[in-house]
Amino acid sequence: MGKSFIIILFCFLGLGLQAQDSLCVFKTSPGVIGKLNGKKRPLQKGDFLNDKSAVYVTAPSDITLINAEGDAFNIKNVGTYSYPNLLKYKAIEDQKSLTSKYFKLIWDELLKRDSGKTIIGGVFRGDVLMEFPGDSTKTASSKLKFSWQIESDTTQYFVFIKDVANDAIHKFATNGNELVLYKDNPIFAESDTFEWAVSTSEFPNLKNIPFYTFSLIERSEYEELKSSYSDLITDLRALGLSDSEVEDTLCQTYGFCK
Repeated sequence: MGKSFIIILFCFLGLGLQAQDSLCVFKTSPGVIGKLNGKKRPLQKGDFLNDKSAVYVTAPSDITLINAEGDAFNIKNVGTYSYPNLLKYKAIEDQKSLTSKYFKLIWDELLKRDSGKTIIGGVFRGDVLMEFPGDSTKTASSKLKFSWQIESDTTQYFVFIKDVANDAIHKFATNGNELVLYKDNPIFAESDTFEWAVSTSEFPNLKNIPFYTFSLIERSEYEELKSSYSDLITDLRALGLSDSEVEDTLCQTYGFCK
């Protein structure tokens, strides 16, 4: 019991130290090299840098790093950057509170990515196949693309879409990991709130499988939701994100999609 407690405590302390003394790659460019754990390799989103790490930029690039406090750092010029040097390149001097909260959320997501849990796009609900739309997503798109994870040795998947208003369930069988439906499909005619699930079984017990909720919204409601994130959008654009990348961020992180 005592040894187990010490091991658990050590793990939590290790995560705490990583959070306090690390930078995480939020965005990088092809060809940027990082020295991680004594080895050099191309830098990738989600890589963690510590005080022994370095970044090598051989051509003008655009690299954004974040820390556990939600601060962003940006490197553009050719050079070799030690960990202390990276901390000198604050990306946004007057960074908004909403932006800090966003980067903290991204930090937690990247820190926990190896655990198999998902924070962004909905509360973690166990081992489910569904990827998009995430739980509680609102979408203004006329084209609805459902996507899910692939299981080994499985070639056919069954998608269930339930109209919350009347509990009517529609079933689709498909190969691969996507199903595309359009908003003018008759199954969306009677309601604007639905649930969906994916199963490898043609006749699962629908009471025992998890469903994700999604809602259909008008473009005007999307623009209204978007306006409440204007400070974040301004900061993300300052970091070089395109309009489409900003829209993807709002969709994946906050659950409303164009």
